[in-house]
Amino acid sequence: MSWRVALIALTLTVPSGVSAATYDCGSSPLFSDSVPKEERAKMLLQRAMACVREGKPIQSIALFSELIGIQPENLDAYLNRGSAYMQSGQLELGMADYSHVISVKPDAMEAWYNRGTAFLIAHQYDRAIADLSEAIRLKPDTARAYCNRAAAYIEKSDYESALKDFATGIQEDAHLPFCYHVRGSLYLKKEDYQKAVADFTQSLQLKLDNPPGLVMRGQAYEHLGERDKALADFKAALEIDPGFKEAQEGVKRLTDE
Repeated sequence: MSWRVALIALTLTVPSGVSAATYDCGSSPLFSDSVPKEERAKMLLQRAMACVREGKPIQSIALFSELIGIQPENLDAYLNRGSAYMQSGQLELGMADYSHVISVKPDAMEAWYNRGTAFLIAHQYDRAIADLSEAIRLKPDTARAYCNRAAAYIEKSDYESALKDFATGIQEDAHLPFCYHVRGSLYLKKEDYQKAVADFTQSLQLKLDNPPGLVMRGQAYEHLGERDKALADFKAALEIDPGFKEAQEGVKRLTDE
């Protein structure tokens, strides 16, 4: 099972003074010629962020694009549209928006981080490492950048570098479930089952509804000979996702013994 089951966070930017809470994604602002451009832009941004909040990336892309038409210099709009593209599975378009931000503002850490994360998702690990390294250079305390770079190192079988990055990322922020989940998957791969259990447990405490984490911890327990704990994890995963094949197989494997 891959670390890819865990959520990799992208950075969204909300300028100060903008609140999406007063809008919903379906509330279309009505503009007239008398509405100043700045006010139209602010209303579009608020509605676009409401769409992001509601998990509707396609609608947010259209709104960010309209905003960019009004304010082509608005780099936050490009950054956020890039993340909406990523959320809708349009990786290349997301990367293009991040690249635009970087070309205009080379010290935009968020764009380097997001593009590096996009490269990670696209299996372009060397490019992911390069971009995430630049994000870290610009802001050395960015915990999620260390953990995402560690995931890229795992794919290149550079486990020593991955473990160093996980340690730094967790030191910077001990509350990121992704860091523990992916390090746990590495320990599971290295057959260090006690450490795998500890990391998956920490990840699950931070993100309860994580069937893959339950299954992977169950597999670690199974290797340790702790059958009851393994079975409990497999069953807990099925309660959240009844169609989870590996959880089904785990239950069958242990109950058929």
